[in-house]
Amino acid sequence: MAGKQNSMIADTRIYMFAEILRNSVSLIMLPIYTRFLTPEDYGSVELLSMIVDFAMIIFGARATEAVFRFYCTSNSTKEKNEIIGSSLFLSFAMMSLGAAFVITLSEQLALFVFDDGSYQKYIVLFALTMVLMPLIEIPFAYIRAMQKAQLFFNFSLFKLLVQVSLNIYFVVHLEMHVEGVIYSTLISSVIVSVLLTSYTIFSAGLRVTKKACAQLFSFSLPMKLATVGAFFLTFGDRYILNIYTDLAQVGIYSLGYKFAFIFTILAWDTFEKMWDAEKYIVNKKPNAKVIYQNVFLYMNIVLFTVGLGFSLFVKDLLRIMSAPEFWPAYEIVPIIILAYIIQSWGRYCDLGIMLKKKTIQIAYAQWFAVFVVAIAYFVLIPEFGIAGAAWATLIGFSAQFYWINKKGKEYYNMYLPWGKILSIAVLAMVCFSFTILVPDNLLWSIILRLVIFILFCLMLFVLPILSGQQKIEIKNNVKRIFVRVN
Repeated sequence: MAGKQNSMIADTRIYMFAEILRNSVSLIMLPIYTRFLTPEDYGSVELLSMIVDFAMIIFGARATEAVFRFYCTSNSTKEKNEIIGSSLFLSFAMMSLGAAFVITLSEQLALFVFDDGSYQKYIVLFALTMVLMPLIEIPFAYIRAMQKAQLFFNFSLFKLLVQVSLNIYFVVHLEMHVEGVIYSTLISSVIVSVLLTSYTIFSAGLRVTKKACAQLFSFSLPMKLATVGAFFLTFGDRYILNIYTDLAQVGIYSLGYKFAFIFTILAWDTFEKMWDAEKYIVNKKPNAKVIYQNVFLYMNIVLFTVGLGFSLFVKDLLRIMSAPEFWPAYEIVPIIILAYIIQSWGRYCDLGIMLKKKTIQIAYAQWFAVFVVAIAYFVLIPEFGIAGAAWATLIGFSAQFYWINKKGKEYYNMYLPWGKILSIAVLAMVCFSFTILVPDNLLWSIILRLVIFILFCLMLFVLPILSGQQKIEIKNNVKRIFVRVN
C-alpha cells in the first residue's frame, strides 16, 4: 500500500506543477489585469466568460469523465483508441453547434446580460473559443488516462508560455483592455489545440464508432444536466450581483473568486488529475477502502493547509499587487475557499455513484443545490452584496455535498475518517480567527500571519489527529518534495 501511495504522490507532484503551469496565467496576469483593467473591465470579462461557459455546458458532450470511465476499463488498445477518437469527434461537433448558436444570438445576449449592444462583437469572438476547447481538453484527458504525467507537464508548460506572451502583448503593449484579453485567449487556444490534437490523432488515431459515441453520450448526459446546475452554483451569483449592484462589484467579487479558483487548481485539481484514473484501479485491490481512507485524510491535510495559507495572505497580496479599488476582494476569499473544500469532498465521495454508473444522482445533487442556492442568492445578495454571494455559495456547495455523500455511501461506503477531517477543519478555523489581532502595518501583518500558519502546521502533528505511522509518511513525503524541488 505504501508503494502505491508513494507512486500516486509522485504523479500528483508532477500534475501539481503541470496544473500550476496550465493555470498560472490567471495568477501571473492578476497584477497586470488589476493595473491595466478597471473593476468594470474585469467584471465584463467575467460575464463574457459566463455566457460562453454556459453555452459550453448546454452543447458540450461532457466527455472528459466518460473518457476516464471507459478508457480505464477497456480491455484492448483498439477499444481505448475508439473511446478517444469518438470523444474528440463528439465533443468537437457539439461545441461547433454551440458556437454557431451563440454567434446567432450574440446581439440578444449582449442586450440581455449587459444592456449594451456594443458587447456583441466580444461575444462573437469569445464564442469561437468554444470550438477549440474540446481539441485541448480531450487530448489532455487522453494523456492523463495514459498516466503520462511528464508529458502532461511538458504540454502545460508550452500552454503557459503561449498564453502569458499573448496576454502581455495585447493587454500591456497594445493596451486593448477587454478586447486584448479576448484576442489572447482565442489565439492561444488555436495554437495549443493544433499541437495537442495533432499529438492525439498521431498516437491514438481517429477511429469514431457509433457504439463508443453512444456510451460516451449516455454516460455524460446526466452529468451535463448536473453541470447546468453547477454553472448556476458557480456563476449565477455574478449575474444577480450585476442586477443588484454594478459591474465594478462583479469585478471585485470575481477577483476574490479567482483566488479560490487558484486554490482549487493547486490543492484539488492537481490531485484529481491523478485520481480520475487511479480511483478505478484502486477499486480492484483487496485493501481498496483502506487506501481510500488514507488518501482522503492526506488530501484534506493539503486542502486545509493550502486553504488557510491563501486565506491568511490574500489581503496582503492584494495590497502589494493591485490597485486599491480591488482590495475589498480579500473579504470573500476564506468563505469561497471553504465552499470549494466542501465541493471537493463531494467530488471524492461520488465514487460509489460512478462505479454503479448512477450519474443521474450527480444531476439530482446539483439541482437540489441550485434550489437551495437560488433562495440564498436572492435573500443574501440584495442585503449583503459580495459577502452575501460568498455565503450563498457556501450554502449551495454544502447542499450539493450532502446529497452526493448520502447517495455515494449507499452504493459504496468507503468509511471515511470524518472525525479527523472535522478536527483539521476546526483547527484551521481557530487559527484563522487569530487574524483579528493582526495590525494593518504590512510588514507586521505578513510576519504574524506567517506565525499563525506555522502554528497550524505544528498543531497538526502535536494534536492526536494523525497516527504515528501517518506522521512519519507525511514527513517522508515532505522531504521528498523538498529534494525534488531542490
